[in-house]
Amino acid sequence: MKRHIYFFYSFFLFLVLPVFAYGNSFVGRVTVNEARNLPNNSWVVLSGNIVNAQPGGKYYTFRDTTGEVVVEIERKIWRGLEVAQSDVVEIHGYVDVGRSGVRIDVKAITGAGSVTPRPGQAITIIRPITVSEAKSLADNSWVVITGNIVNEIRRGEYFTFSDSTGEIVVEIERKVWRGLSVGVSDTVEIHGYVEVSRSGVSIEVKAIRII
Repeated sequence: MKRHIYFFYSFFLFLVLPVFAYGNSFVGRVTVNEARNLPNNSWVVLSGNIVNAQPGGKYYTFRDTTGEVVVEIERKIWRGLEVAQSDVVEIHGYVDVGRSGVRIDVKAITGAGSVTPRPGQAITIIRPITVSEAKSLADNSWVVITGNIVNEIRRGEYFTFSDSTGEIVVEIERKVWRGLSVGVSDTVEIHGYVEVSRSGVSIEVKAIRII
């Protein structure tokens, strides 16, 4: 299976990723100033404050000690979190370089603020959890899981992901690989949404790295 995965992604550049490998990759924790100079689609984590809302309902100004950047946070991404300008938050997302400049397309946000819990509320978890734990969460919850991609279910996007607690189907679009090639023996960390449907629970992966 390892050989098959490598063959299918042979057009990608193989990266053994330190979390600060610059390029169209999983970059990890950076400052606003550093994020502004990264290639499009790089995966980043930033800490700072959301200082104001911009027109459009999903655009905000995010600030840290090095500068400001526009961030896009769709309504579902908040997952019940409410923040004030003074609340320090952590955002996870990818760099989006467009004609109007650089912004961050946020896929998860956590940190200071308040959450009003309700039955079936999606949550954001940024520490690694197990496959078994992920299967018990509400639809649209954000999770981080460590394990192995053990086989390919459907050519190019759907795979079986496994850890010591079980298996789950994961969807990984081509752009999400960000140049990474993995084999069945490689331990990887996936970041993404829980998707609950009639056919079961799966993970829509937005970032992946070898650990």
